[in-house]
Amino acid sequence: MNGGNYGSVRNRYATRPFSMLKLLQKSPSQIVRPDIPFFHVGRLLGPPSFWDFSGDTAAFDGLLDYHGNIQVALWVQGDQVEVRRVGVRMWTAPSGIPEPKQGKMKYAPRRYVQFDGFEPGLALGAAKTLLDSASITYTEVAVSNASETAVKLVLPNQTELEFFMMAGQPALASVHAYSEREGA
Repeated sequence: MNGGNYGSVRNRYATRPFSMLKLLQKSPSQIVRPDIPFFHVGRLLGPPSFWDFSGDTAAFDGLLDYHGNIQVALWVQGDQVEVRRVGVRMWTAPSGIPEPKQGKMKYAPRRYVQFDGFEPGLALGAAKTLLDSASITYTEVAVSNASETAVKLVLPNQTELEFFMMAGQPALASVHAYSEREGA
């Protein structure tokens, strides 16, 4: 059996970086995104750091696996396992108070998130400026519940930027891209 094709496909996926801007745009060139077969994503990410069976494990829906700072929720669509949600956690709370993660963020061994300006702890106004310059529309939503989230920027493509209060101002804490499929 010739393994040449598998190696070239694997290398093609492995060389593509995880880009925050492409995730926000739901770009087809972004491999780790909702609504694609997990087969493609799994080859890039490798084994998860841990699994969280948060849903009905018999149905497999709601399964989260963590690859460094990236969370991938999976679900069964027909006869295939697909990505339902991709989340990037950009905060930590070593002292009990949320603060931005520092340094590079891994999503796979020797692979790092390309922030494209959407750095952990980015101020709300700066995030709006970046979205405007990329021609990405959004709606600002103030959140007043028991969660850490103070403000969300909701994009029309089922993507959200969440801002926690950090150092007295709303700061970028996480990004979530959800499936656009009905029932997801």
